[in-house]
Amino acid sequence: MVGESRAMSGRSGAEDGPEHRPRGRGGSVTTPRNRRGRSGTAMRRARLARSRELPAAPQGTAERDGTSLRDRKLWIGAFVTVVTGLAALLVQGGWDWLREEMSDPPELTAYAADVNGCTPKYFNARLDELRAHPETVDRSGVWIPTADLWPSVNVTVQAKTSQAIVLTGAKVSVLSARPLPARGSVVDAECGGGMDERAFDVDLRTDPVSVRPSVVRTGQGAVIKGRAFPFKVSSGDPEQFVFNVKNVARDVRFAITFSWVSDGQPGSTRLDNGGRGFHVMGLPKNLPRYSRVDVFKGK
Repeated sequence: MVGESRAMSGRSGAEDGPEHRPRGRGGSVTTPRNRRGRSGTAMRRARLARSRELPAAPQGTAERDGTSLRDRKLWIGAFVTVVTGLAALLVQGGWDWLREEMSDPPELTAYAADVNGCTPKYFNARLDELRAHPETVDRSGVWIPTADLWPSVNVTVQAKTSQAIVLTGAKVSVLSARPLPARGSVVDAECGGGMDERAFDVDLRTDPVSVRPSVVRTGQGAVIKGRAFPFKVSSGDPEQFVFNVKNVARDVRFAITFSWVSDGQPGSTRLDNGGRGFHVMGLPKNLPRYSRVDVFKGK
């Protein structure tokens, strides 16, 4: 029995040897590892075959996609440009409105130089003193109106904003009035003058002081009367006024006050030459009177 078992065991081992294992193509021995390798290769070949069988994308698809993308970009750019422009306009308009709302109420800006003209001037000095310093003839002195010539105050008026302001009138107030001097000298001026269309005659002998539009006679005998108040001014449309001081009986300093209305609110602007007042006087009696030639003769 023991011998038969060994014999059977020997046959079984012989049958399981290499000579009894299945062989593949080319006489290769088929093992579990070889079977797995061939199976993986077959799967890769099948996937490659399926990929080759997939239909290719149409040639115009990519081009249509690119064109559509460009069109969308153009529309988006145009939309952004329009929106940006509208926003800029709204912001600018809103800023202008806000600035107008937050700014101070409309006010009048007025500037006036000192009295000027081509009339005689009074100096509290003798002729020899004037000859020692002739430059004082042009830099100082008190203007004196005559029957044909009169000193004037030039005033420029305008609003601080574009909102119009209506000037309703102008008033001249006397700050001081003293008797005419009893000593000194009077020197005549040598210049020519003109008249502004916004000219007014000031009579300092009346109380209250009279301020009326100037009247001019032309060479042909026609009479031209200046325009009276009101006037309209704004920041871009100023007005120039000339106040001609024609009648003075004393040594006077005066101020000019404009009355105006803006947006239904009344106001006033006063000009007083820096607090000094505008200084004029009547012609003093019994004082010596000289020409500019007399003053500069000693130089």
